[in-house]
Amino acid sequence: MAYELNQVSVSIAGREVLRNVSCTLQEGKWISVIGQTGAGKSTFAKVIKGLIPSYKGEYTLHQQPLPDDSKGRMKAVREIGFVFQYPEHQIFETTVYKELTFGPKMLGYSQKRIEEALKPVLEQVGLSTAILQVPPFNLSGGQKRRVAIASVLLADPKMLILDEPTAGLDPSSRRVMLQMLKEWQQMNNRTVLFISHQMEDVADYSDEVMVLHKGHLLVHSEANSLFMKNTEVLERAGLPLPEPVQLLRLVEELSGHRIEVESCREQDILNKVRLVWEARSLQND
Repeated sequence: MAYELNQVSVSIAGREVLRNVSCTLQEGKWISVIGQTGAGKSTFAKVIKGLIPSYKGEYTLHQQPLPDDSKGRMKAVREIGFVFQYPEHQIFETTVYKELTFGPKMLGYSQKRIEEALKPVLEQVGLSTAILQVPPFNLSGGQKRRVAIASVLLADPKMLILDEPTAGLDPSSRRVMLQMLKEWQQMNNRTVLFISHQMEDVADYSDEVMVLHKGHLLVHSEANSLFMKNTEVLERAGLPLPEPVQLLRLVEELSGHRIEVESCREQDILNKVRLVWEARSLQND
């Protein structure tokens, strides 16, 4: 089960935004897409969802070409959910219940299926059924965002596209939100396509990372390999190393020792750095 692009190019208003992009997105992976502003990240995500009606190249879903509409344009892929930046801005219904059930009803889901999924999905995003009859505009900003995400999860997408879903959140709220989404992904063996400028989040949650630069796909690799070994690709794309990796390199320089860390995740790096620094302190006593 995979989503495959072969030599896909997209032009918008006469400008080539994606250039001959080929990749395979495997089921069950958290795949992050990084690059500077204008690199083509959001356009890439929209192609995967089927929101770009015209493009060059080939896009196959589970080895089958995507269906077109009556005018020969690509149709939105139903099995893919899309969470945009500030998803709470798209809320429009009068109660949380109506907001949550609107999308699944439009997809033709039965009332029974929707009712059975409501409570588990609310629990996954940290909300209770007590808010179902509350007007969503009476909720806090964080609650609104959870409702907006729950409305997408309620359709049980096979892939979830997250386009800067933590924009505007403080670090603590951002961590809670991403951990919740990671648990959903792992519990259901779903694919996540995560667009973010936060390199630390990308390093912490990703299985794989795609680096886009001026519309080109520079690399699609395992996160650990990219951030710990192939860092020249990040430099070429004008992207910084995640701060924990920067700390690791600084401690290596100060200690004069190479520190072997297999994972690019913050806690794994900090654990290794702490051990080296404590050993160095003991030697100096």
